[in-house]
Amino acid sequence: MLTRIITSIAALAVFAVALMLKPIVFTVALAAVIFVMLYECYHAAKYDTAVKVSGYVCAAILIIGFFTENYTAAVTGVIALFMIAAVALHGKTDFKTVFSAEVITLYAVTFMSFITKSRADFGTPEMLLIFICAWSSDTGAYFAGTFFGKHKLIPHVSPKKTVEGAIGGVALSALVSMAYMYILQKSGIDFLVTKYSYMAAVGAAASVLSQFGDLAASAIKRDCGVKDYGKIFPGHGGFMDRFDSVMYIAPFVYYVLNLIV
Repeated sequence: MLTRIITSIAALAVFAVALMLKPIVFTVALAAVIFVMLYECYHAAKYDTAVKVSGYVCAAILIIGFFTENYTAAVTGVIALFMIAAVALHGKTDFKTVFSAEVITLYAVTFMSFITKSRADFGTPEMLLIFICAWSSDTGAYFAGTFFGKHKLIPHVSPKKTVEGAIGGVALSALVSMAYMYILQKSGIDFLVTKYSYMAAVGAAASVLSQFGDLAASAIKRDCGVKDYGKIFPGHGGFMDRFDSVMYIAPFVYYVLNLIV
């Protein structure tokens, strides 16, 4: 537990520094994180070199398309390229492998890109809500599950997760989200959400979704036969382990904020 806490504190310090960077630098840093996440996923799935290269090329196309407002064209091109790869690699790699790489690439790039899009369209305080909901949910679920967990949630996907932990995650996410809005208001910082009931609802819903993101990543890990996607964060795993819940709720938070505007 101590290692996990120390790693979290160190990661938060690095994240705080990243927020001080210029938007373009932050975007480039996020793109780098996406590529590391894809590397971890591709490595876990044991894709061959040709599939990995195809994935990285398509990821670059998607990132460029997303931030130049040409995402539909980028997705179309990526799907076409993966179809070409399925033909070119026929006899060496089965189409299911190629298509699974396609889905993972589309998922990681698209969902993670909403982090920067939230900052660009609404502001840094609104973007931070994504991380606050996800990480407070993770924290609440971890401690509630550790001290009160008795009933397994989905043991064949994630043996350690419990129903009590899931409830604790939802509760803490809702509470921390309201506390975040309170701090912003007292600090005189503009924020799109102004009602505590709305903030609690967003926090709770985001927690539920973040836990689905965590479980989805766990399901992939189980099928790949790995415990963690990486080892860069002691006690947490890799970038994919750390961002699986964040990336899953990024589009949700973005569109909720979009409805408020």
